[in-house]
Amino acid sequence: MALGSAEAKSNVERQTYVYSIKGADTLHLDTYIDKSIEVKGKRPVMIYIHGGGYVTGSRKNVAQEIFNRHFAEMGFVSVSIDYRLAMPQQMNAAPAKPAVADKKKGKKKTNTNNNKYGITGVYDVVKIANEDVVDATNFLLSKASELNIDSSCVMISGGSAGAITCLTLEYDLCNNAPYTQKLPAGFNYGGIISHSGAIDTRSDTTLTWPRKPCPILFFHGDKDPLVPLEHGVIGGDNWYGDKRIIPDMQKMQVSYWSFIMKGADHIMAMKPLTDNNAETDKFVNEIIKGKKTSYVYTEWTDAEAPDMSSVEHMVKYVPMYILGFGKYMEEMDWSNIAKPQSIVY
Repeated sequence: MALGSAEAKSNVERQTYVYSIKGADTLHLDTYIDKSIEVKGKRPVMIYIHGGGYVTGSRKNVAQEIFNRHFAEMGFVSVSIDYRLAMPQQMNAAPAKPAVADKKKGKKKTNTNNNKYGITGVYDVVKIANEDVVDATNFLLSKASELNIDSSCVMISGGSAGAITCLTLEYDLCNNAPYTQKLPAGFNYGGIISHSGAIDTRSDTTLTWPRKPCPILFFHGDKDPLVPLEHGVIGGDNWYGDKRIIPDMQKMQVSYWSFIMKGADHIMAMKPLTDNNAETDKFVNEIIKGKKTSYVYTEWTDAEAPDMSSVEHMVKYVPMYILGFGKYMEEMDWSNIAKPQSIVY
């Protein structure tokens, strides 16, 4: 059911839907479509899944909307979703993004569930988010005719917790996990864009792939203290990052591109939303749409490595994420944003 729509700059139209109701939880998604873009055939889909350590975050964020509108302007049905934030407050949420409240309204979406979902470990939290992504995917597939969706080219992307959700969902899908069986038989995502993500497995000591995963584009910082670049144990689970996943992908002859920023920390969960369109577009066009097989591993270094060492640093490197947390672009009061004094604009 459609709740309303909004238009910002350009011809991109945003429409809000309820995609699932689970008990007291009403879950929304926004579609971004530019109907002025002529598309041959059907529109591919990009679903963005926000971060926040499964305790906070929202589909409403300026940097995320910039990412969504970019894909809409490429002819996609671009989508941003909310999902259940199931991490109990008494548990430590390892992968997290900072949530900076809007000074004017002082609001952000935060989990206050106090373990209403019966969580026994971190994988339970990830699985609940994954179940919601599956439901959002099925909702969009049900709208395929109405929205002119290419059901064979549904991509998912996310940052931090959102990236963990993407990668773990794909791994579980390849392993035929029960909750993934709600998707249509034989369905797989067209590709994944991961911003500082990893696969969370409850008990596995190695990765197993009964079927091949989809192509994956990885962004990560090599100094990320929250989400492992290779392997780590978090909350009793094994977590596998880019460097552990890509050898398997190459053995299976599945395309991957991995971009590692030297000296960068978990800020890479946010930075590619606005700073890496060129790499992302090339991957989508050549690998996902063009069906090319390619294995790319790149490390690069900026003159000054971006990091999350202070709010001022974060405003410098990811301003639209921090200053626009919990906001849509047309809701931003651009004239009333306080700028840190030590930053040169």
